Amino acid sequence: MSFLYILYAILCIPAQGFNAVSAMVSVSENVFGLSAGSDSILIWIFFAVLLIIATFSVFGGLARITRITDVLVPFMAVIYVVAVLAMVLLNLDRLPWFFYAVITEAFNPEPIFGGALGIALSQGIKRGLMSNEAGQGTLTMPAAVSDANHPCEQGAFQAIGVFLDTIIICTLTGFVVIMGRLWTTSQAESWFQLGRLEKFLASCGELLSGAGENVVLPTISVCFGVFAFTTLLGFLSFSEICAREISQSNRFITVVRFVDLSVLAFGMATAGAGFDLSALWNLSDFANIVMVCVNLPLLYVGFEKVRKAFNHFECGKDKFNTATFGESLPVWDEKNFSVRR
Repeated sequence: MSFLYILYAILCIPAQGFNAVSAMVSVSENVFGLSAGSDSILIWIFFAVLLIIATFSVFGGLARITRITDVLVPFMAVIYVVAVLAMVLLNLDRLPWFFYAVITEAFNPEPIFGGALGIALSQGIKRGLMSNEAGQGTLTMPAAVSDANHPCEQGAFQAIGVFLDTIIICTLTGFVVIMGRLWTTSQAESWFQLGRLEKFLASCGELLSGAGENVVLPTISVCFGVFAFTTLLGFLSFSEICAREISQSNRFITVVRFVDLSVLAFGMATAGAGFDLSALWNLSDFANIVMVCVNLPLLYVGFEKVRKAFNHFECGKDKFNTATFGESLPVWDEKNFSVRR
């Protein structure tokens, strides 16, 4: 399983690297007015900057990656939610149309809305799976290396993360895209040709109508860039955690780090060279599907132990260790011993 998770991370790394660079390009265009086409030297500068930052983060180990994400993720999530809520509140007159469009067109779609809904549904399922990682078994890895008094305590925090990420942030993103309703205007054809981030930013521009556009669009672009970068760091950390399960050898860990960074560089070079990027996302989606198919049966196998741990957590009387749980838990025994010392 550890080797499979390393392969999974490697397949997902290129797409996340491209996402981060796309956000950097958007910031340069919206803030500085710099055009960054696929043949622009600016693209390669962004690639180099991202690779240097990723290298600095990875070779600092899990502790450095955790420090970086602990600062960036909450800060940018709050900014993003506030910005999107502001756009929704400024366009409350469009809200009834939003619910009308979602409810009516879901059951009786017009051809153009059907196309938009089909794209949204397909991409929503794929990105939702990547967003909350439900059933993949990946979020358990950073949870396992966290500092908690009980595994179910950390599990509750992980569940909150899924709720905030998928139910709050992804839903707000959907509000903006549908309330922008650019596919119903004369700009529909050009809007469909845009990339994912560009589609969202165009919808934001439609809702803002010039009011604060120069501030909000760059801010949202930065948020997307931070989300993509921290997701990239997440995949790099998954790879390292699994590598440490295979071997504690520093040489082996270093090799895995270099392989991850080489794959990241390859993915970004592919994008910079102007090749079709759909293959990067197809690899990522394929990796997600494989991990779910492999991990879900394991969830059923381990369900009884999970229920036993949860019952122990609800009692809340004894420390979680081998003596109280009734099964070998060397990691928790070591943790409780360290706390007593």
